[in-house]
Amino acid sequence: MKNFSLKEIAHPFVGFTALLSSWIMAPFRFHTLFKGFVNQEIRGKYAGSMGGLIWYILTPLSTLLIYIFIFSVVFQIRMKPIETGTDSFVVYLLAGLLPWLAFSEAATNAPGLIIGKSNLITKVLFPTEVLPIASVVVTYLINGVGFLFLLGFLLFMGYGHVVWLWFPVVLGFQMIFTLGFVIWISSLSVFIRDIQQFIGIVIQIWFYLTPILFPLTMVPEKYRVVLTINPMYPFIELYHLVLLQHRISLPLLGFAVAMAMLVFLTAIMFFNHVKNSFADVL
Repeated sequence: MKNFSLKEIAHPFVGFTALLSSWIMAPFRFHTLFKGFVNQEIRGKYAGSMGGLIWYILTPLSTLLIYIFIFSVVFQIRMKPIETGTDSFVVYLLAGLLPWLAFSEAATNAPGLIIGKSNLITKVLFPTEVLPIASVVVTYLINGVGFLFLLGFLLFMGYGHVVWLWFPVVLGFQMIFTLGFVIWISSLSVFIRDIQQFIGIVIQIWFYLTPILFPLTMVPEKYRVVLTINPMYPFIELYHLVLLQHRISLPLLGFAVAMAMLVFLTAIMFFNHVKNSFADVL
């Protein structure tokens, strides 16, 4: 029977730790490249427009005002405060919708991340992991303006509470989950081009399977399990709990953390396995 040395036993763990460390340090090790991609995406979105960067403020502000007008003035839909923490539908909606929009925007852009840089990847050797990281950071930076407007609106409506300190924690793990999802989709799209065609349909269906427009209590009990295994469910539910009900569910937070880490860690392992084939396929 072969005796394994401590070095042989620890080798897979050391390799995985090195891989994780390389992803965490990538924006810092390649800061010039990372900064260049971030600036390119931020400035490129409204390049040539007269408003320029001002649109990053006007767009989320107009979205917020439109939803407030439609669901507070026109429809005046009411919720059950005992179930949602508010009687205002628009407050409940926005608390989950804005974080969802950040995720859906990053996910929708994911298929073209690597394919869109095919000329660069096939000609120059550079750390491709910077691409999904920069994309997710930019998406959340841009949508961060909307988050600030949302928090300001909720504060004005009297929902401010010390439990809000959990908001950046939940948002941070949602970013990790988003990054993992984007890594999976962007790398798979290099080999399966059809992903670009149906990702929009998947995101649309996913939206209606997430309790953004309705609380989970409105769903018949026999169907609730379908929504609770939804990877975005714990994040959206935590926003509602933290921002509106002023409490945190540790089991739900644990579920969100586990989901985020599972998707991210499996994604970077897959990406590391296939990245050397990108130039050949592209």
